[in-house]
Amino acid sequence: MNNKRKRFALAMAACLSVTTILSSNVSFAETTASTEDPAWTTWLQKRSHAVEKLAPSQGDTYRDLRFLKKVLKGKRVVMLGESSHGAAEFNSAKARLIQYLHEELDYDVIAFESGLVETAAADLHAGQATPLNTMQNAIYGIWHTKETLPLFEYLKKEKNSKDPLTLAGFDMQPQGNYQEFLKKWFESVDPAMAEKAYQTESRFLQTYATETDVERFRAEKGSLINAYKDLLKFVRDNKRALSSRYPKHPKLIAITEYALRDRIHTIDHILEKYILFAKYMQEEKYEEAQKALDEASVLRDQAMAKHLTWLAEKLYPNKKIIVWAHNIHVRKANTKTVNPYRTSVPTMGQLLPHRMKNKSYVVGLYMNRGVSALNNREPAPVRYPHPEGNLESILEKAGHTNLFVDLLRQGNKPGTKWMYTERQALDWGLWDEKLVPREQYDGILFIDETHMPAYIDNQTKSLKSAPSVRSASGVEPWVHGSIWGHR
Repeated sequence: MNNKRKRFALAMAACLSVTTILSSNVSFAETTASTEDPAWTTWLQKRSHAVEKLAPSQGDTYRDLRFLKKVLKGKRVVMLGESSHGAAEFNSAKARLIQYLHEELDYDVIAFESGLVETAAADLHAGQATPLNTMQNAIYGIWHTKETLPLFEYLKKEKNSKDPLTLAGFDMQPQGNYQEFLKKWFESVDPAMAEKAYQTESRFLQTYATETDVERFRAEKGSLINAYKDLLKFVRDNKRALSSRYPKHPKLIAITEYALRDRIHTIDHILEKYILFAKYMQEEKYEEAQKALDEASVLRDQAMAKHLTWLAEKLYPNKKIIVWAHNIHVRKANTKTVNPYRTSVPTMGQLLPHRMKNKSYVVGLYMNRGVSALNNREPAPVRYPHPEGNLESILEKAGHTNLFVDLLRQGNKPGTKWMYTERQALDWGLWDEKLVPREQYDGILFIDETHMPAYIDNQTKSLKSAPSVRSASGVEPWVHGSIWGHR
């Protein structure tokens, strides 16, 4: 593999999971050793918080999480990141954190880095469907694990309470099951429009999954947009009849109208970038492919920032929200990070309006040692031990197996200098990246040892069975449980 192709493959591994390049000949960025001030360790031993449990359990008193009441005071949105999508302990810890935040601090919406419309459709039936079915219909396959399932068991239980937890999503990537929901919903009002909805959404998904001919897409996209406009008009003209199918869910019409407009926006402004990426990968034009991917990534994160803002300000203006996503999406200034294996493009956390940023508390999740999984479920052993001066090396000395450290309310002094200066940290436990911790996060959850998740095979029908020309490039297009395997 020549150097240009190798560098691009590494970038794909960081974003999409490449199956062939991690076994040998991977050279990592040089790490410059940095002396660690003993004052840092002293400060962390006194000021970090031990997290004693990582998984939900019956009768949990959350004694070790009570510090969050003070830490999160005045914050309406809590963003929970993760340096890897494939760490069992990340899934467990976040499931437990969400239960605590809902039960004790009145956060009532959990918004996943998953399809906006798919999660909304799954939430409609979460009180009746099995937790497994809700999980598989709502979120990407990377989180279809035994460690995540307790969250959906809790979601079902709480649906029948006076204070239910609402499931939401903010990604624009399709997952492959929305066409079935639309067809069943529309059939009682107009069977012809139900079939049109099914065919239109299927056509959109197939284009997203397999198209590499840009000229053909340009010629056909107008008719696809017009089909979605017809569906949008149908919803607007039949609000009363459609609403009667789900009388307990008055927000469904607003979600559907927003989602159909977003499909139109995706086709008109975003989809071509992904098609160009697939085309250039197929042609082995890696510089062009990287450029197209970078452009598509920015557009995706712009859409996610827009969707999350809409959820917070329009759909649920009086509710407190929890966000579940990768570190790269939630952190506050991704353009200030340096990673030789990917481009530091602006991401959702940086693109949110200031009024949203001011209400948010951003948590980065990192691991010390062990193994996690890439998006294609291949094992990714964490590089360990860590060079002195790395973020992981500093946090490892805090004296707690698993810990939380608040960065937001700490001034720049001898014991906290480490969070105000550039550090190297491990993305996915594998790739060096440079960042100033306090520029990116308000808090860090540091877990000592991670393991591969216990994956649950998807039993729902989806586009995963469809052939995709993307796979010819060496990229795993389905690894995210959606069309693309992005973070």
